[in-house]
Amino acid sequence: MKKIIFTRSNKNPILKPTKNKWENFKLYNPGVVYHNKKYHLFYRAVGKTINWQSVIGYAVSSDGVNFKRQKTPLLVPSNKFEKRGLEDPRITKIDNTFYMAYAAYDGITPRLSIATSKNLRSWKKHGSALKNFRFEKAGGVFISWKKGKPYIKPQTREWSKSGAIFPGKINNTYWMLFGEYRIWMATSKDGIKWKACQKPFLAPRRSNFFDNTYVEAGPPPIKTNKGWLVIYHGIDKNMFYRLGCLLLDLKNPNKIIFRSKNHIFGPKKKYELSGAVDIMPGGLNKLQTIKEQDLKNYLKQMEKTGNMPRVTFCCGAVLKNNKLHIYYGAGDSVICTATAKLGDILHD
Repeated sequence: MKKIIFTRSNKNPILKPTKNKWENFKLYNPGVVYHNKKYHLFYRAVGKTINWQSVIGYAVSSDGVNFKRQKTPLLVPSNKFEKRGLEDPRITKIDNTFYMAYAAYDGITPRLSIATSKNLRSWKKHGSALKNFRFEKAGGVFISWKKGKPYIKPQTREWSKSGAIFPGKINNTYWMLFGEYRIWMATSKDGIKWKACQKPFLAPRRSNFFDNTYVEAGPPPIKTNKGWLVIYHGIDKNMFYRLGCLLLDLKNPNKIIFRSKNHIFGPKKKYELSGAVDIMPGGLNKLQTIKEQDLKNYLKQMEKTGNMPRVTFCCGAVLKNNKLHIYYGAGDSVICTATAKLGDILHD
């Protein structure tokens, strides 16, 4: 594979926090779908409150860069499993139905959940997608960070998130990649309730690879004439969140045709190299209680001490006119976009 060059929009960040209380702190990790000649963006938003919650906002664009956002959240917590929010939506269209895979977070455990819609504005929640999935028994390895260094932390409770549903049935079956730290494959008969393989589909690689600490599912796979193009997150020991890619067999998604040796996109710009990142010491609980000026100083301190994660996190991608448009959260704080030619990505 030759070197991939993504072109960032000169309008990045394309969406930032506003004065609206529900989105005045952070916007990030958007899912996207292209429908009726428009880009429909579904993003995670957090307001600066003591008991923070993530909600899902909605914005629409004709050109993929200039978005008009809805003034109120599209989806908000509505049960005990969503007490602390709805996180990282990914959108897939199959036949006449849109499927949203998101993490319902109660403050302790994220649970991959599904919602469906016919029009992208009214959504029906269906609850947990993987009720019988047990992270550790299925080969999961929980990674945490201390003083900027990764370490393995025992994890026995439920833990499922980051669901990327394939945009079409394969052998009359729905397929999905999901997971954080490891990536698993799951199948379904209805797209609502899923059965996961009990062994990881993709794991980190040792040595100096960009994904040598853990991996996480990215946007829904994209169908190409060479196979299913899968964009995934690779995290290294220095807390760089970069994108890699796979090609999977069109008829048997369990078969990996290609895995990129190098990352195809990663943090480079100032807005990607620093921000109020969730996994910093103290997490959101600490970040939201710091005054604005103190927060700036705190972030500078994290940079100096090597505790600042560098994050480009992508939950949405659109293929249009042989050009891949990715939408990503930068520094867990703002939303950005970049493009690359599909031919460059598939070239080897």
